[in-house]
Amino acid sequence: MRRVELTDQADGVMEALPDDAHEMVLAIIDAVADTPVAQPGEAVTVFGASSWVTCTVGSDVVEVLDIGWM
Repeated sequence: MRRVELTDQADGVMEALPDDAHEMVLAIIDAVADTPVAQPGEAVTVFGASSWVTCTVGSDVVEVLDIGWM
């Protein structure tokens, strides 16, 4: 598993998320951290049922750039 780092923007969003969205976002981040990447460093957006995470993935770190939810 890769280390996860949140930008200030993503950290602020995480603090404001309702509990159900918070759990969903954490599940998305966990899935991304465990997935092999073909193009390290490229920004990707991963969608869940009612939330999404934009991040870059490197060989040892996932940097969460932005988080959103509906």
